[in-house]
Amino acid sequence: MESGLPVPQNRNLPAAVTQCFSVVALCTAVADPNWFQVSMNGTSPQIYGVAYVVRLQGNLTADPHTVLNYEGISLLIVMATCSYIAIVTGFGAFILSFLGSRHPLLFNLPMTLHFITAILNVGSLGLCSYLFFQVKTKLRKNKFVKTPMQTTMGESFFIAVFGVMFSVTAAALSLHKSLLKDTRLRGSRTEEESTLVAHEQCENND
Repeated sequence: MESGLPVPQNRNLPAAVTQCFSVVALCTAVADPNWFQVSMNGTSPQIYGVAYVVRLQGNLTADPHTVLNYEGISLLIVMATCSYIAIVTGFGAFILSFLGSRHPLLFNLPMTLHFITAILNVGSLGLCSYLFFQVKTKLRKNKFVKTPMQTTMGESFFIAVFGVMFSVTAAALSLHKSLLKDTRLRGSRTEEESTLVAHEQCENND
């Protein structure tokens, strides 16, 4: 007698749609070069972001006039790497959550990808914020006093904020769906076990 429960389809449309918005926001932030900028009166601003890292082509000393030191440029590269990986994991989480799967090994994979995407997005945004305040602190040093400069956040940063909000929401929705699924499975198994026990008791009484 086969009494196994049918494996539910692991499909989570709310998390998939939310993650789709996150990927779109992050792709827009990556395409726009201005995460933060340093401007000086009468000159064009120096713009920092993912596009700046691509322009470096791995040469950390390509721009001798940058206000970022070696550590700052290295962190900027890490920020760009987190953004690119988050796009890949976010797209994977969207596809798996949208299509779903009946394979048991893929039950927790979408939720894992949602959380990885959220962590990477928060990491890239945190690194950008850290570099922004590092530059502001550096501009207060004596060697920059003679040439007053101003640092401002760019539009990419604020777009990335929306990406973080969407990715965190998608991770929360995936976790809620997983917990709800486990609760339903436990409830179904308990009901089935009660039915089997009652059936066995009836057979013993007969």
